[in-house]
Amino acid sequence: KHTVQPFNGKLVMSPPLRKVPPPESDPADAASVNEQRILKHALHSFATRGYAATGLRTIAADAQLTAPMVNYYFKTKEALYQRVGAMVMDGLVAAVAAACPEGGTLAQVLAGNMLGHLQFCAEFPEAIRFLFGIMYGPEEGRPVFDMTGYAAVEARIRNRFDRAIRSGEFVLHASVTRADAFELYQGLVMSLVMHDVKAPAFGKPKTEPRIASRRLGILLAGLGTLHE
Repeated sequence: KHTVQPFNGKLVMSPPLRKVPPPESDPADAASVNEQRILKHALHSFATRGYAATGLRTIAADAQLTAPMVNYYFKTKEALYQRVGAMVMDGLVAAVAAACPEGGTLAQVLAGNMLGHLQFCAEFPEAIRFLFGIMYGPEEGRPVFDMTGYAAVEARIRNRFDRAIRSGEFVLHASVTRADAFELYQGLVMSLVMHDVKAPAFGKPKTEPRIASRRLGILLAGLGTLHE
């Protein structure tokens, strides 16, 4: 399981999403390092080239390993793709969970979830590009990847909205439904993440936390009234 640990107020990703030592470092656990190196370059290739245009020989060359060595760790391209997907999904889910305060108010949980997504995007942009490729890229020839791991993230937000509405902590405006609140919030998070992924290519700055928080406040004010 790939987890995120707090360190000096910053989320730190555990392997294999962390940078791995270069080939010449000769680590004690060479097998583990080789596997992580393959995963790192596979993520880059799948995220930038797509599934169809990625080959195991290309990944081996990028990782400065032999093709038979890649086949030793991952028998097929599909197996490697699924492993990369699981690595990315586990990392995102753990990062967001770590950013959401236990027992926090609705606004605190929503802000933590949103900023957790943005921080993960900032630290692992290729991981987000990989996920966007699954959601919006061409499906032909690409294996189906199970995205249900993200359901835990959505369930946390749905449940927190439900608790806040039932308790009177958040009173929805007339004609606004719980489904509206959840879907519009999710739309805000995804739009900010997508902006930050594309921002460097257009020479634009990434979203500052204070701006993201301000937009969350505007959204909540449009949906209802907070009583905290």
